[in-house]
Amino acid sequence: MPNNTEATIKQDLICEIQNLEQNFIVIKNFLNGKDYDSITIGQTLQAFKDSLSRASAFVLALYNLKGKRVNIPWEPLFTSLDYALATIAVSSSTKQKVAVKTILQMSYEQTEQVLSYFAALKESLK
Repeated sequence: MPNNTEATIKQDLICEIQNLEQNFIVIKNFLNGKDYDSITIGQTLQAFKDSLSRASAFVLALYNLKGKRVNIPWEPLFTSLDYALATIAVSSSTKQKVAVKTILQMSYEQTEQVLSYFAALKESLK
């Protein structure tokens, strides 16, 4: 039974990592100047945050199954995503989009590090 549980968690984790990667493409394009409407930006940020949360839970579950402890060090990224979501929710004006872009640029390096971690993890799960 544990192997079946582990296999299910791994498959779910791979799906969440793919969701993260797809949403990150939109975020990266937005930061590179592609014009998205505020609804698309907000939905993408929320989807990215939700996938990151689920992926983190799956990582914790995998380590827990193996009797190991793991530290999830990207809590500040969740905070940045919350700020960006709150900012975009206030108004869809150009100033708000600039503020969201600034927030995302400030956390860009950490976002790339998290995605690199998950990309390596995805490869190791195959």
